[in-house]
Amino acid sequence: MNKKIGIVGLGLIGASIALSLKGKVDEILAVDRDEAVIKIAMERKIIDKGSTKPEEILGKVDLVIFALYPSDILNYIVEHKNIWHKGQILMDVAGLKGELVKTVQSLLPDVEFIGTHPMAGREVSGIKGAREELFLGSNFIITPTDKNSVEGLNFVREMALLLGVKNIFEMTPEEHDALIAYTSHMPHLLALALIDNYTQGSEKIIGRSFLDATRVANINERLWSELFLMNKGALSEEIDKIIGKLLNFKEKINKDDRIGLEEKMKGIKALKERIDK
Repeated sequence: MNKKIGIVGLGLIGASIALSLKGKVDEILAVDRDEAVIKIAMERKIIDKGSTKPEEILGKVDLVIFALYPSDILNYIVEHKNIWHKGQILMDVAGLKGELVKTVQSLLPDVEFIGTHPMAGREVSGIKGAREELFLGSNFIITPTDKNSVEGLNFVREMALLLGVKNIFEMTPEEHDALIAYTSHMPHLLALALIDNYTQGSEKIIGRSFLDATRVANINERLWSELFLMNKGALSEEIDKIIGKLLNFKEKINKDDRIGLEEKMKGIKALKERIDK
């Protein structure tokens, strides 16, 4: 791809994007507020050029990728609004789309902003956890609006394929946020609840099922509290739904309804098998 890519934020996702694109684009430039992080990125040859001063390099790139927390993206774009220019594409990789996409597109009517969400991550954060293969075989979500151009969307699709993603799906920002409350926010919340319900002595008989169910409880509390609160409407609905499912199980258990339990489990198992295919 004959393009220059700029990345704002060299944490796990931003640095992994840089690693995945290295050698596949003309140049990778990055900005991070921490000079030590820039130094690591240069020493590991993750990027071609880095700076703590966005005005030095971000005006020269074709695509700017914001790998920051959702609230930080908006603040950053507003703070540096004089850098962005027509013909440039701004793209975020945050875990929520709705309000962010709507607000940025209204603030920058002459600059194209495209919301995306690569469905990949690790239980670690920071540049030292970055991996070139992080996105291989993953899903990549794009949330186009009527303010996006065909050319801009094609550019982002091409970039996503260079990351090694398996599938690219498109949906509205609102659809994304409703679905992510179920597929991502709820699993993290349930893992937290399981650990919060810790029973003294249980560590003696913890097996793979408990470890698998609670893996994502090793959490970045700043990021996830922000995601939960920014998507509280959709997440609250999912909490109500899961409470209803648990109460249904509780009712069958209290009634010694083995047949009912078996039938319910059989149906759930069949659904799980379809999802896994």
